[in-house]
Amino acid sequence: MKNKNREQGINFEEVDTNLKELRGLISNDAYAKIDLETEEDLDNFSSDFARKIGAFYLKLRKILKPVQKFLKNLPIGSEIGFYLYSANMQYSTSQYLALASAGGFIAALIALIVTAIIGLTMPNLLLKIVLPILFAFIAWLVATLLILFIPKQKAVSRGNGCSVELPFALRHMATELKAGIGLYKTIQTIAVNDYGMLSEEFARTINEIEEGADTRIALKHLALRTQSRPLKKTVNHLLRAMRIGGNLSNTLNDIAEDVSEDIKNNITIFSQNMNFFAVIFIFAGIVLPVAIMILGAIRNSPIAATGQELFKNIPLTPTVLFIFFLVVMPVIFAMLIGIVYKSQPQV
Repeated sequence: MKNKNREQGINFEEVDTNLKELRGLISNDAYAKIDLETEEDLDNFSSDFARKIGAFYLKLRKILKPVQKFLKNLPIGSEIGFYLYSANMQYSTSQYLALASAGGFIAALIALIVTAIIGLTMPNLLLKIVLPILFAFIAWLVATLLILFIPKQKAVSRGNGCSVELPFALRHMATELKAGIGLYKTIQTIAVNDYGMLSEEFARTINEIEEGADTRIALKHLALRTQSRPLKKTVNHLLRAMRIGGNLSNTLNDIAEDVSEDIKNNITIFSQNMNFFAVIFIFAGIVLPVAIMILGAIRNSPIAATGQELFKNIPLTPTVLFIFFLVVMPVIFAMLIGIVYKSQPQV
């Protein structure tokens, strides 16, 4: 099939999801080699919060530098540069990993202090020592992973934003192409109009072309960096049209209809799934903690202290309740949030 497509002038490998070429492009970029070494490097950060985290990293650089290197060797650390580029986040890989190491350290420090204060009220000496260390490690792990996944989440969100606006933009492009306006001018029109993330992505492509990149190469980079499958498909047709010609206006209209139908179907499926999820949420988020609280109150009440075996056998001691509401419930809520996030309509 691929050989037949090549004979017809269609090269689907041009917009393949293989990120090797784009990773090479990013790694060769001068900005990608910038590290966080001095106070002057903080001036490049657009966010005040990021500058404060960066300043904290510089103060403890000798401690956090090994953590930064460790994060860089992780699988997600090796791909962070691509997702930063895809999400249009103006950080180099080294800079962002430095911020992640500092953010995780701050979260661990806060968790250590809070649990140490809470532990003072607990009678068990072992818990006073173990819980702060355990919670500090958990806080470091969770905060670091969340920070590392932010670029990917933003890149996916950016791709979804492009997909939502794509049907309208494609119809706009089809109208202009049918009127005889050239492809480059049409892309410029989409870039300057209000199509949200899609306009920003087209503007990035126009900037690449104006800086000297070939139009086909710039469009190829657009397809590689975007997390929108319909946009990849659209760019593939644009590249084919630039190579062999064809009625691109009708093709773009057809793609617009397909994308619109996919969005409607995904929203319908999501709403149906949420009906079932509401039942699970009511049980896990409301019924379960209330039931545990009532049973715990009974277990630790004066009635249980009188020697009633039925109440004493309930394993809901103050320590168990402390762990349940401080550890188990947050994990349950995090899982519920993750299920909702994963169930969101993806185009």
